[in-house]
Amino acid sequence: MRLQRQKKSRFVLPAISLMALFMLSACAGIHSKPVSINDSQKPLRVIGLPQFSVSKKIDIRRENPVYAIIGVSAKVVQQLVREHKRFKYKDANPKLLQYSMRKMRQGIKHRLRKLGYRVVELDMDYWVAQKAYRKKDPRAKHIDALLRVEIKRFGYASASPYKPYRPGMVLTADLYATQDRKLLSSKVYSVGYDREELSPYELQVGYISHIQVADRRYFYKNFDTLMAHAVQSSKGLKFVAAVAAESVAGDLKKTSRRYIVAKR
Repeated sequence: MRLQRQKKSRFVLPAISLMALFMLSACAGIHSKPVSINDSQKPLRVIGLPQFSVSKKIDIRRENPVYAIIGVSAKVVQQLVREHKRFKYKDANPKLLQYSMRKMRQGIKHRLRKLGYRVVELDMDYWVAQKAYRKKDPRAKHIDALLRVEIKRFGYASASPYKPYRPGMVLTADLYATQDRKLLSSKVYSVGYDREELSPYELQVGYISHIQVADRRYFYKNFDTLMAHAVQSSKGLKFVAAVAAESVAGDLKKTSRRYIVAKR
């Protein structure tokens, strides 16, 4: 009986590992390469904007290669320190996350409307919005596509003890047709972060498109300096959110269908 249990556990662990690897691969598969909107698709007039998927915490982190060498226990300590820093920064800027997300939504809506789309604000997440469309809910009526935005990381980060904290955001933006759920446009953005700070594997994406923010007014040598300028530093994150909004909406620009025919 004991032998059977040992054999069973021997197979269970690899199965769990394979399942976790499969799930990670599936997540990254959606964002394995950029997908651009094109003219061969049915014309889009109305875009629904569901609620963003976003953590309730602004991320504050400084990577240290030494922890990776020491092992698991040191990583646990690093995580505890990171959580402590997050709470301290949130206490200094309690409404910053909500404000940044609200302004980002406004920026996306404004830019899309300038591009010729009608934008419908939806007080529901992406999956509920898809269900609402299928059930012919009046709130989702006449929507051609849903823009799904997921904020994977947002805050201040340093790639090593020798590099400054700098503001940044990593997000994915996927535009899905409501009628058949076809992926019309997809992109992964990193706005502001140091390239060395990000791991596509950890973020569960296959690539990252980097947008540099080189405004050194919002670079801070260490955490103490960041906290000494906590309120001022909020401007860096607001700026990053505005750049992200412009980038997401700008990539959905409609292209002209008119061609000039040259005569001989």
